[in-house]
Amino acid sequence: MRQADRQAGPPVDAPADERGRGGLALLRDRRFGPYFFGSLASNTGTWFQNVAAILTIFALTRSAFMVGLVTALQFAMQLVLAPVIGALADRTDRRLLIIVGQTLGGTAAAVLALLAFLDALNPWLLLTFIGLSGVGQAITGPAAQALVPNIVGRADVAQAIALHSLTFNLSRAIGPVAGAATYAVAGAGTAFAVNAASFLVFALALTGVRLPRSGDGTRARGRLGVFGGVAYVRQQPELVRCLVAVALIGLAMEPINTLSPLFAEGFGGGELLVGIFITFFGVGSALIAGWVGKLRRTVGSGRTGALGVAALGAGMVVLAVSPGPVVATVGIAVGGAGYLLAVSDVNATMQQGLADAVRGRVMALWSMCFLGIRPGAAMLHGWLGDTFSARTGAFVAAVSAMAAAVVLRGRLTRSRSATGPVQEEWQAR
Repeated sequence: MRQADRQAGPPVDAPADERGRGGLALLRDRRFGPYFFGSLASNTGTWFQNVAAILTIFALTRSAFMVGLVTALQFAMQLVLAPVIGALADRTDRRLLIIVGQTLGGTAAAVLALLAFLDALNPWLLLTFIGLSGVGQAITGPAAQALVPNIVGRADVAQAIALHSLTFNLSRAIGPVAGAATYAVAGAGTAFAVNAASFLVFALALTGVRLPRSGDGTRARGRLGVFGGVAYVRQQPELVRCLVAVALIGLAMEPINTLSPLFAEGFGGGELLVGIFITFFGVGSALIAGWVGKLRRTVGSGRTGALGVAALGAGMVVLAVSPGPVVATVGIAVGGAGYLLAVSDVNATMQQGLADAVRGRVMALWSMCFLGIRPGAAMLHGWLGDTFSARTGAFVAAVSAMAAAVVLRGRLTRSRSATGPVQEEWQAR
């Protein structure tokens, strides 16, 4: 049996207890547990690097546009590489792709640390190695999204996706303030070194994950390139709605990164306040994470996402009109809760009934829409902050969130009966 067939994991439509396992049971799973904690370590380290890079370039240039450029370079390669990585994720070992991406990101972080320790870091070197780190993220992203349903059974997919999303938001709750404190106490070099080590942790965790055999051996087939994913999505209009929504969500949440230094400076704060702002976005996300499944069962898919983006928009409005850092922090936390709720709901809706033969390419489209929009969003909000004000950028983000709520206003119904024929057709290609 080919390696690609062996790593495909259990079919997501295999018979299983429809209730699935709870979050704690999944965390104890010998496959999902190491994946979750390794991903959490890597994402937390990435926030150490993000905050250190933002603070470093703002200190060197005093420009919100340059801060936006740092964020842009982290995600620009999603647009370039996601189609190729998505196709590879449907034909090769997804776990190996993640390890390659983590190794590349860790190497870039280690070089940044060395340059910072030698006091040789300037804006252009910083931007160069942040861009290389972005290449590692582009390699990791689609493969990591597509791997989750291969690790667990179909009944556990929604909970596993919520936990996978939680790793990003727990790291957002831990990493920014810790990264800002590390930057203030020990300098940017130490923060970059922590990130380099975190990549190694995730790579080692993945080497110990043994995936079960696939029963059908069909995942490696399919047309090479992202166009196979585009053709699949075109057959299912609800997937198009999901992709439009995640692009708008990516645009709406970007001010938390790009404009936090301007907001903190306007409130008379420094590096620690920047870390607090970014951290409380993650705190809000972590507090709502346990309610995602219940809300999806009660309110329904799509409507749960619409509720989330409405909360994200409301949080951005509170941030825009806030008279001081306390009210701003409350708005940011509300926005973070809405963000997690929306992203988890839309992601789970997309993955439900998705043919594994094209999962990597469809999730590459997800990465292109959600992460690929971030470079333009970061530069837009940076320009708005420099030209007008940080509050203007927050208002624009609120408008984007409300547009996403309109897209998700109906109930998404990607049921097995609706997706079955399409899935069977693509599983056979």
